[in-house]
Amino acid sequence: MKKIISYVLILSMIATMLVGCGQTNNEMDKQNNEVNEEVPSTSETVKFKAGTYVGEAEGMKGPIKVEVTVAEEKITDVKVLEHVDSERLFNFANESIPAAIVENQSIAVDVVAGATMSSIGIINAVKDALSQTGVDLELLNVKKEKPALVKGEDEYYDVVVAGAGASGLSAAIELGKNEDLNILVLEKMPFTGGSLALSGGLFWTGNGSKYVTEESFTPESLLEWFEMRSETEANAPLVKHIAEIAGETFDYLIDNGAPWDVDSVTETYPDSGIYRFETKRGATLTKFRDDAAGNQAAEFLYNFAKEKGAEIRIDSKVTSLVVEDNVVKGVNVEDSEKEYTVYAKKVILATGGFGNNPKLLKELDPDSATKWPFLAAGSTGDGIEMTRELGVEIVGNGVMAYEALTPKMGYKGEVGSLVWVPELIVNKEGKRFVDETGQSTDIALQTYLQTDDISFGIHDSQGDRVEDFEKGVEMGLIYKADTLEELAEKIGINKENFLATVEKYNATVSNGTEDEFGSILSQMKPPTEAPFYAVPIRACIIGTMPGLKVNENCQVIGANGEPIENLFAAGELMFGNIFNRVYPATGTAVALAIYTGRIAGETANNQIVK
Repeated sequence: MKKIISYVLILSMIATMLVGCGQTNNEMDKQNNEVNEEVPSTSETVKFKAGTYVGEAEGMKGPIKVEVTVAEEKITDVKVLEHVDSERLFNFANESIPAAIVENQSIAVDVVAGATMSSIGIINAVKDALSQTGVDLELLNVKKEKPALVKGEDEYYDVVVAGAGASGLSAAIELGKNEDLNILVLEKMPFTGGSLALSGGLFWTGNGSKYVTEESFTPESLLEWFEMRSETEANAPLVKHIAEIAGETFDYLIDNGAPWDVDSVTETYPDSGIYRFETKRGATLTKFRDDAAGNQAAEFLYNFAKEKGAEIRIDSKVTSLVVEDNVVKGVNVEDSEKEYTVYAKKVILATGGFGNNPKLLKELDPDSATKWPFLAAGSTGDGIEMTRELGVEIVGNGVMAYEALTPKMGYKGEVGSLVWVPELIVNKEGKRFVDETGQSTDIALQTYLQTDDISFGIHDSQGDRVEDFEKGVEMGLIYKADTLEELAEKIGINKENFLATVEKYNATVSNGTEDEFGSILSQMKPPTEAPFYAVPIRACIIGTMPGLKVNENCQVIGANGEPIENLFAAGELMFGNIFNRVYPATGTAVALAIYTGRIAGETANNQIVK
């Protein structure tokens, strides 16, 4: 029978881990060092002016305000009063950092992986408050040593899934249809959900789904679409397998309470027959691309996987595979206290991409090494590194990219989401270069190919986002001018070309003629009313494509061209088998993660019961 063990959310404090959502690794290392710089212990007594003090510092998205209470010789309480960071990730930091400061009587506490900027913001706000107490802060900057990891006992399961993002949880749900399986899901981060929890949560389907009333894709048309978008061949048997199970899988999840809004259906790419759905929360938050939309879907998958009998452990990193004679026997694991081995009949790798691993970016997609990472902190290429010794071929090229305003904001929030608003985009030469009404992923790809890797979205004072544009101007992120000539000068582009571009663009709209870049006429927005705004646009990485070569059943292919016994890969770790060059359309990553997770789980189960 299944082992059903309750999920206990314990935030172990993990130092010096790569951070996602827009913070570069160098920035993270620098700030971690500033926060946790170790100072020799001293016998000098800590003395405070007893009372309650308020401090403030910058977090991920804005200021964090804390209240710190001290007695004459100790910190007695730390409480966050205000913040504007992402609620989900901030909560992980807030549940850990204040308690650790009080427990250790130290400001040299470890940040929470995946919530690094929020962690640092809380710590720095506490420092600000404590600086008002008369204490010597250096006396509080002593780091408590961690005990060494102990050797734990070996464990045995039918299936081990490495990674609790969309693909890993989908695999667990599929495996859970067999009530006799013991299923263990291991997640290295302090929380589940992976990239899905930080995404907009869009999910596409078709081919027989009862929730798609229009004619939708077939296995053949889906393959043709992927190859058209990628400009190269895809793994045809795998793509067709995905198409065959897509409608059924989507309907199964919806019928079991999945939070996608079946009334929000839209075609994700023109004439593709591929229909996407917002989460119920996302359908009300699309204006600002709120990251809570994907989190709603991640919470459902986690709860459904538990309901189907999976045991899920957080803060549990799979460090390597157990391999004997090229047969995978299990995994080696580390948590905050011990290291141990889990033996299993089947191992499914669902460890995500490598966008937060500069070394792998330079190796597998060097053109993207300078793009801003804006993705899950756990995307460090673990699955690729673990399979090196097995000689697994890496297939695919390129990264998934969206437009971004800053490394921290990306494309989210009232100001960050302004990158999506303008429908006239120019480069530093003052010229258009892309269909602005097309796919955001294409705009991001083409922006990266422009001079200095930057473009500018041009907008005027019409529409419902003027207040947000003004906020961006106040923050020094958006340009504003009373004339187009002045705007060109402020953003440093070729004025003559720019004015000619705007004139031609406006004439196309007013005359109703076909646009030279194929923009949809009804969506074009001619800038005609002052003041005018310019939004600097760059490309950010939201995921990676190169990954492990697999067959149509998501079995990992070894150096001999045959499946490696007992080893599967799902999700972003194997996206390069399906698409390349450019992220095909919104909703693709979530859909393929869930579909390939199901395929891996189904195949693993079938092999076990034979």
